[in-house]
Amino acid sequence: MPLSISHSSNGVPWKAARLLGVAVAAWAVGALYTVRANPELVFFRRCAAVKQLWAQKLDLEYTNKVVFCGGSSCNTSVDGERLLNQHGLPSLNMGLGAGMGAEVLTHYAQTAVRTGDTLVVGLEPDLLAGPLRIESLGAQFGLSIGEPSLLRDPNRVDWLSALLDLRPGGYHTFTLVTKVLLRRPLFSYFASEIHPSGWHEVGARRIIRSLKEAPKLSKKGLSWLVGLNEWCVQRKVRVAYALPWGYCSPEDLKRFQGSNLRFLYEVAAAMPVLKDPSFGANTNLEYFADTPSHPTAQGAALRTDELAREIKSWTIWTRDELDDRLKAFPLDPSQLPP
Repeated sequence: MPLSISHSSNGVPWKAARLLGVAVAAWAVGALYTVRANPELVFFRRCAAVKQLWAQKLDLEYTNKVVFCGGSSCNTSVDGERLLNQHGLPSLNMGLGAGMGAEVLTHYAQTAVRTGDTLVVGLEPDLLAGPLRIESLGAQFGLSIGEPSLLRDPNRVDWLSALLDLRPGGYHTFTLVTKVLLRRPLFSYFASEIHPSGWHEVGARRIIRSLKEAPKLSKKGLSWLVGLNEWCVQRKVRVAYALPWGYCSPEDLKRFQGSNLRFLYEVAAAMPVLKDPSFGANTNLEYFADTPSHPTAQGAALRTDELAREIKSWTIWTRDELDDRLKAFPLDPSQLPP
């Protein structure tokens, strides 16, 4: 039977080579779109550029600073200008998007930390509840800004996986085409919403549903926090975890606060935890913009002021205190820490 793949005189399967060439070209076009034109990454690259300028200003003018680490709840909650001008705290908000994953978000914040600084870890509980891994958005962001070290130790980067992550997924492509056809903005947020300190003031408004329960800290999440705490100790960096604020209805308040307390009890085994008297819960819907973890400007001002008080006093929960307070909340026995 004759072969269906044509060969040249020297035995090269040209049809297969052409197909491979088409595949590589398609990947190259997708990768170029991802690192240069993807609206989400364009926005986050702009965030990163603004944060870098603010970091340079702080390092030139002050001997130490407070660095905030986290996803979009951090990015939208911490106003560095307010912390500096009203509270005398030179502060850098290194929050980006939770979709990048805990590893990339942490590595990104670490690039700005210097000996003598304070690192406030505001990673969302969901990011620490499962098996930590490099998310596609995190890989895309790291490569698009020329920082592959954000993916992990640059000597151990899985380059094949990272490069494949540069392809836009089917869902993204479908969503983008739909927005173009309907003449809607290609991304929900705009560069004009980014303040000089890197704080993102959300302009969008959407219907918000109450948060009901925080997840449990996974073994991998606990190990990640332990390692981060050790990294800070070695570099003489003060560190603490700060639970992001979230909207919950008055009816869900007890349940949500109780699950947050359980989560903080687990985190406190890895690193200090700032003493937030609200246990991460806020029932005022007017303080939230488009998600239950993205505050309005007014909500961000309140959150920033509360963080300033906690950092200045450096009040830390002990595990015994958290365990004692857990008894006042209606949690299922299976949800209580051992």
